[in-house]
Parts: sequence; C-alpha cells; structure tokens
Amino acid sequence: MKPASAHRGRPSIIGDQDLYKNILVAIDLMEGPAHQVLSGALAFGEETAQYTVVHVVEPQYVQYSFDPTFTGSLTRELEQQAIENATDRMSELCASMEMTPQEQQIVLGRAADQIHELAKHRDADLIVIGSHGRHGWRRLLGSTANAVLHGAPVDVAVIRIPENQDT
Repeated sequence: MKPASAHRGRPSIIGDQDLYKNILVAIDLMEGPAHQVLSGALAFGEETAQYTVVHVVEPQYVQYSFDPTFTGSLTRELEQQAIENATDRMSELCASMEMTPQEQQIVLGRAADQIHELAKHRDADLIVIGSHGRHGWRRLLGSTANAVLHGAPVDVAVIRIPENQDT
C-alpha cells in the first residue's frame, strides 16, 4: 500500500487514491461558510491542482415573482446589482486565499444547472460545495447541494457547515 499523499501540509483525505487535478468550488458567498468551503476544497487537490471558484446568482424572477415572464428593467437592475456585489465579495475572498481573478466566476442562473455546466466546461473532476442542510427532509443535505449531487457529471464533496455558522 502506498503512503497517503500530502497536500499543503495535510494528509490526503482520500487515502491511496490520487488527489484531484481540476476542482470546481461552488460557494454561496456568506463570509464564514464561503471561506470554510474554499479552505476545505484545498485538501482535495494535488499541489498543481487547478481551482475554479463559482458563485451562482439566481435570476430575480425565481426569487421574487411567481410569474417567470416578469423580466422588466427593475429585474435586470436587481440582477446586475447582485452580480456586482457578488463579484466584489468573491474578489475579497479569493484574494485572501491568494487566488487569481482567472480562478473566479460569477454566473446567473439556477445554481445546480450552472454548476453542472461549468463542471463540464472546465473539465472538473470534483465539485466541492457547502451545505447547512438543516430544514425538513433536506436535513442531511441542503437543497442546492442535493440538486448538485443528483446530476453531477463528476464526484461531489460536501463540506458541512455547522448550523451556528452563518457569517
């Protein structure tokens, strides 16, 4: 049996298996949990692993209206503001982890669909996502993490975020 690989001073958490080379990290940009998920993702990759950090901005009509045809200028303005805010927060988070702008992506759409598409487009071999997973039948896995898991084109690792860690 070969020894577990070491990465950034920590033993491999996947034992004898090779570490991942191309990792997509999906974050929700809540300051504490996003940092925790991104930090946890680093344990899965080889020393030379490529990381893409993505945040998905949900379309505003999904959040605020039951009418999917509502695409007025107010909706576009809200979406643009959400993208700008997410871009600023993503830049701050990734700078603190010494990640380049090329490793960051903000997209608009349904989270699970966008994560699946980006994983295919970037040839990811692992998706890392965080989950509070504390409501109703989704107690074991949050709704977004559950949707990502069920349809992911590659392996998925879920970083559990403690219930009391919202910021």
